[in-house]
Formats: sequence, C-alpha cells, structure tokens
Amino acid sequence: MATLPPLIWRAASSASATISLSSRGLPLPRGRRTRSAFAARARGSIGGRVHDGPLPSAAAAFFNNDDDDGAHSYVRLSDAYERRVGEGALLFDPRQMRAARKLTRLQAALGGYDHSSFLEGLERWEESEKKKQERKEELHRWGGDEMDEQKQSPEVEEAPPLASISVPRGFYIHGEVGTGKSLLLDSFHDHACTLAPGKKRRIHFHSFLQDIHRRVHDLNKALLRRHGRSFHVDVSRERNPIVRVAEQISQEVTLLCIDEFQVTDVADAMILSQFFGELWRRGVVVVATSNRPPRDLYEGGLNRGYFLPFLDLLEKYCVVHRLGDDRREGRGDEPGGGATDYRRIRLGVDAHGSDKECGEYYHLTGKGDGRHALERLDELFRSFRKCSEPPTDGLPLRLRVHFNRTISIRQYHSDVIARFTFDELCTAELGSSDYHAIANHFHIVIIEMIPQLTLKHPDRARRFITLIDELYEAGTPLACSAAEVPDRLFLGKSSRDDGCGNRSHDEGAEAAGNMHAVDVAQVQGTAVGELASVKELSFAFDRAASRLLEMCSETWWEEKGAAQPNENNG
Repeated sequence: MATLPPLIWRAASSASATISLSSRGLPLPRGRRTRSAFAARARGSIGGRVHDGPLPSAAAAFFNNDDDDGAHSYVRLSDAYERRVGEGALLFDPRQMRAARKLTRLQAALGGYDHSSFLEGLERWEESEKKKQERKEELHRWGGDEMDEQKQSPEVEEAPPLASISVPRGFYIHGEVGTGKSLLLDSFHDHACTLAPGKKRRIHFHSFLQDIHRRVHDLNKALLRRHGRSFHVDVSRERNPIVRVAEQISQEVTLLCIDEFQVTDVADAMILSQFFGELWRRGVVVVATSNRPPRDLYEGGLNRGYFLPFLDLLEKYCVVHRLGDDRREGRGDEPGGGATDYRRIRLGVDAHGSDKECGEYYHLTGKGDGRHALERLDELFRSFRKCSEPPTDGLPLRLRVHFNRTISIRQYHSDVIARFTFDELCTAELGSSDYHAIANHFHIVIIEMIPQLTLKHPDRARRFITLIDELYEAGTPLACSAAEVPDRLFLGKSSRDDGCGNRSHDEGAEAAGNMHAVDVAQVQGTAVGELASVKELSFAFDRAASRLLEMCSETWWEEKGAAQPNENNG
C-alpha cells in the first residue's frame, strides 16, 4: 500500500497579534474542586473537563473581528496570565510568561484549524488506497499487472492532498515540581477554542491510560462476539483495537491536554507508541506536561528500543519546552537559580525564619507523639459524622471501579469522609482506577500510619505516589499521620539543586543502585536503580512531597470548602 502523503505540521506564526480581545468578562482558569463541585464531579472516560460554553464557529471569529464589542473575541492565554498577576492571584515568573506566549501562538493556530476537513480528506484518501489495493489483488489473482489496472480504471482520481491543511504542532512542557506546568495546562485548556465547539479535553495521565485500557477491552469483546476465536493472527487495521481507539478519540477531540505524562511499564510503552502514532496521523493536537524531558521517558525500561520511535514522533509533532533553569539545557539565556516550587512559597515553608515543615492536617508519629496524631485524626473523623445521612456505622461500602470490580471501604461517613491505613491502600494490590474511584467519591480522605518510603519496596512507594496524584487531581482535602515530614518521607529521591548549580544525591538512591528488583527484570540482573519504573519513582518523590505539603494545609482545605465542623454546634 502506498504511503500517506506528506503532511505540513507547523505552529502558528504571529497571526495571534490580530486577535481582538474583550475588555470585559475575562474567564479565569477553573480551580480544582470547590465546595459546590463536591456533589457533581467529573466521572467517566477521557473527557474530564469538556468546555460546554459558547465558542466561535469559524476562523473569522478569531482573526477577522476588529470590533470592541467582544461578541466574537476570546482571551489570549498570555493576557489572561498577565491579568491574574495584576490581580495578585499569581506571582510573575518570566519562565511561565515565556511558555504562555508560546502557548498563545498555538491557541491562535487552533482557532483556524479545520480538523473535520482534515479527517474527511484522510478518510477519502484511505478509501481510495483501499480500492486500489483491492484491484491490485484481484488483477494479481487473474494474472494481470499494473498496466492492465491503469487501462481498466483511468477514471479513478487520487484523493485531495492533505498537505493543503496545516496541522498545528502540539506542546510538551517539562520541568521540576511546583513550577506551574499544570497551571499553564489548565489555563490553556480553559482559553483554547476549536472550530467545532467542545472538541477539547483535559485529563490526568492515569485516567487517560485507564480509559484507553477500558476502550481496548470493550473493542476486544466486540471483535470476539463478531468474529469468534481464531488461531490466525490478523494484523489488519480494522482488527487492531489500539488503532480503533485512536480513531474513536480523533473523532471526539481536536485538542487533547494530558497532565503528568509518564511511562513506567513496558506494556504501556508499546501501547502509547502505537496509539499516539495513529492519533497524530489523524491530526489531533496534543499538549502535555511532564517532570521528564522526552528523551528521559521510560529511561532504563525493558525493551526500550521499541519505544524510541515514539520519542521521534513526539519531538516532531510537539514543541518541547522546559519550564525551569535554562542553564541546565546549555542555553544560558535565563538568569536566576534553579526551579521554584510555588507550592512551598505559597505555604511559607521556605520563608526566612520559618520552621514550618508540614501542613496543619499532617501529623507526625515518628517522634513518640503517635498517640497525639491518632487523637487528632479521631477527632477529625468524628466531627464529620453528623454530615453523614443516613448513619453508616458498621456498614461496609462496596465502591465500584472499572471492569466490574469493587473495593470495600470500612471506615467512612456517607460520601463526606473516608479513613484508611497506609497498608489498606498501598500494601494491598490496588491501582490507579481504585484510587480514582476513592478520590471521586469522597470529599475528604484520611490516611494513617504512613511509613518512610524507600526504593527497597518500590511497589508500595509507587502505589502511594499514584494515590497522591489521584487525590490531588480530584482536589481532595487530605489529613494523615506519617513517620516523617513530607521532605523526609521519601528516601532515594532524585538529585536536587542546592541553589548554586550543584546536584546532591540521596544516600538511599545510591544504595538502591546496588540492589536487585523484585520484578520480572530481575532475571536479567537489572538493578532497582536502573528500572524505568523505579527511576521514575525517584523523580515522582519530589512531586508527591510537594503535593502532600499543599493538600494537608489549612489553605487547601479552605479553598475546597472543607473546613472542619465545629463540634460545639453539633
């Protein structure tokens, strides 16, 4: 079969400068869950945050409107960022502003991108190629050749060239924790407009993978019902569930925003490589955030060579941007020191003279005050009992998760609050779908007896970090008791900058490199520190510590409308 005609993939130029802006009604980016959002959370598949408001229906609404009435204008991301800084909602960061300006150019390109026409042209071309292939096979069976084919069907024309439609390049932003990657992604998703209203989605990577696996599972069941079992391998596109899922999603979205992109598993690595190849082939624009640059994804992974073509595609179809100190990239065009964690600044953890090391709802058990921590959590759990209607004492809850599975919750009050031990959540064989169900069912979560985590037990550490990611994504207020403060809870963290450009390494990380993984890769003698999943853990430790600080803070609880009830009133 002939190859697909070459496509033109390019970002928008300075056309965004002609976009008219409304001086009224700037929609600020949505925060994560608020009090009013507790009762109605985003559930389901890959569409977590679908814009459902009025959007312009043609490119002229973006580029040809010079009126000041705001009827067809929209807000540029860079202007939205400047306004939030002016209102005092954000601290100005030149690195964030530079990323916002690049995303603004992508925002303008999306306004004039006709994805539906692109898909129609692609489908016509594919249908034409399919018919040509069928004729070739028929002629071959009858002993003909290509000259006979050309004589018999001169009326068949080639499909229109797809190079006539410019597809914007996506955006891949990476950097250290707390630097504003998710903030920029959320703001871009909120302010980006597509020609077809609502064809944009924002989703966390864990939920994204869950949705792909669910769709593949459903397609495989449908194929089995239709064709039955076969002892022959069918490699056609029509029978490839990953390609079919990519086709489904390309019909549903033009813009796909993915937060916390990461690859730690060989099966996921193979799926993602094929899935995104088809997604980009079908003109979907992808914007993603990650803690790792593209070439470090799945570093040290099993059979990583099969994953490398995906990295080439990622760098082809996405602009790669680092949010942080550019001197590490060898460019030297950005003054200042290392990356700034704005969560820590906001909570005053790194303020001069401050001895604050954890949030108000984070209680230590490792210094002989375990009884005090237990009493505080008992008091917190009892205080929300009056919010439970009807009372749920002694009745375990069977919470449904994907693939007709359920998990049992023993301690909870209605959908208001649930209480778990660390072992219940992270020693048991649970995964992201289980944590997603918990985070999206309960308003508040309590986790008790969190130990120090090391690379000696990577499965427990990995589950805990996944749990924190899901709770953070859902905006869940968290209370917990732990053996150490968040910054010292994880042994074997990634190297950190001391502010002078020097990198220091945790002793646990060095020790881990001399151990062997309890993993299938152990038969090949692969050390823990060399496995992709464990390497990713060492970077994820910093992210989890930063999020623990924020989620257990009084500020976070107040923003989510989860202030502790006054027991004197109930």
